[in-house]
Amino acid sequence: MRKIYYVSIILIVLIVSFIGITYSFEYNDNGELSFELIGPGTLYLDVDTDYVEYGIKVYSNGIDISDKVVIDNDMVNTSKLGEYNVKYQIGDEYIYRKVIIIDKVSPVIKLNGGNEVYILLGGKYEEAGFAVTDNYDTNLDSQVNISGTVDTNTEGNYVLVYSVSDNSGNKTEVKRTVIVKKPVISVDSDKGSRVSPASYNVYLYTNTIVKNNFTKDGVYLEGYTSDNANSYKIKLKNRNNKKLEYTYNMTVDRNNYYSGNLKLSTLNNGLYDVYIVGNKEERLLNKLDIYSKIVRAKVGNKLVTLTYDDDYVSINIENFQYKYDFVIDPGHGGSDIGASNGLVLEKDLNLKVSKYEKCRYESMGYKVYMIRYDDTYGEMLGNNGLNQLDRRGLTTGYYGAVSRVVYSNHHNGSLNTGAYGFEILVQNSMTKEDLAVELSLANKFRNFYDINDNIIRVYSKDYFTDQIFDKENGQVYSNKNYYSVLRIPYELFNVKNVIYEPIYMTNASDFNWYYASNNWIKVSELKIKEYVTSIGGTYKSDNSMCM
Repeated sequence: MRKIYYVSIILIVLIVSFIGITYSFEYNDNGELSFELIGPGTLYLDVDTDYVEYGIKVYSNGIDISDKVVIDNDMVNTSKLGEYNVKYQIGDEYIYRKVIIIDKVSPVIKLNGGNEVYILLGGKYEEAGFAVTDNYDTNLDSQVNISGTVDTNTEGNYVLVYSVSDNSGNKTEVKRTVIVKKPVISVDSDKGSRVSPASYNVYLYTNTIVKNNFTKDGVYLEGYTSDNANSYKIKLKNRNNKKLEYTYNMTVDRNNYYSGNLKLSTLNNGLYDVYIVGNKEERLLNKLDIYSKIVRAKVGNKLVTLTYDDDYVSINIENFQYKYDFVIDPGHGGSDIGASNGLVLEKDLNLKVSKYEKCRYESMGYKVYMIRYDDTYGEMLGNNGLNQLDRRGLTTGYYGAVSRVVYSNHHNGSLNTGAYGFEILVQNSMTKEDLAVELSLANKFRNFYDINDNIIRVYSKDYFTDQIFDKENGQVYSNKNYYSVLRIPYELFNVKNVIYEPIYMTNASDFNWYYASNNWIKVSELKIKEYVTSIGGTYKSDNSMCM
């Protein structure tokens, strides 16, 4: 501020009438001026707020001449951060008030997908992103720091912290909780209380699915509801984004009965709760037994997983990608020993062979998941009350849904000690094209084993009758698959699983040739080479690191 010189004001008093006296004054450089700002000398204002002039008092020799002041505040721009001067001037004398425009407002981070996200155990966490808005600064998204980690292979709650500061140093942070849970894919062990299409009572169950299966682009449903309406819709509501909904028109087949397809292959990723809408809207139930509830499958370019918490249907959608090249199920384990010949337990031989094959695949750069790695039944999905074979099937299917190849290693046993040779068990509905690898292997096994008889070696089995069906030429049957490790992966996961039974352990000749002479290694190598070639890989014969 420039120095202020005080000047005198000469007042000339004139008698202009006999009635009274009028005083006037004239400012000149000889007067003394006194400037007194009203309000602060330095004024701080939030950006984009209005500037309000406080004013000033100016005295000349004690006389208030504030109305003579010229105020220049045109340069103050409250929409832009910075320092500005307001000038108060009389004649050549002036004073400034400093106005500083500041930003005290923190940015706002909005998380796409919500502040709470559910991920299924073994799934993939994909960052949904965020949007940053600020009252002044722009393009702050690139300055957001995300701290924290998510381990989708371990159950738990994981907190991610998103923080950002604007150019004025105002900081904000928000948190996203990622909840990793095991899939709820089982039902009560009391199968007698479960619903089947034949036993459905519309008055007993408010609504429930009575038929479901995967299609090429989604899911097909049929169901009853006690809400007798002229039309039904299935509605999917995104749990983390309430504005995201999808509605599907169902066909009304008869009273209280609907059917239709849910196209899921083009939906946004996320976890959706499913509702049935007629005259009213309510959560969709699925009370089918464990052999009927679909669970997980590749649908187009999406991985679709259905969960059933208290039988309420939810659908998780994520981008599909293979997590494994091979899933190997070493049959039995723990208290379930399988077959035995008095020398070796099947569970131990299954694990030995599976570990070798896992090592061989990994030596060629492939990713392998084994259902168990030690003398236990492994980590089993589903309720503890379920049969271990059922739980093994659920686990095999769940991981198999994201694998290129799935198979189970077993070794046969029989009261007939003369039973011999290999067996390959497959699904009833598999075609010759579906079984190209397995049929090729059967021929290679037959030559290696030097078996020339007509005994069926590649077969399927009926669930209800135990009847065996020849699959050597790729015959297709409509029968229900027999083994849990086959039926569940295929029908509930759309996953082809194959059971290999390379020998009868109870046949002394078979066992000595296979085990004592280490021909099991050569049998495994035939299998390894066939599968590696089938997925477009290059087989490498060096097995030294796995011996």
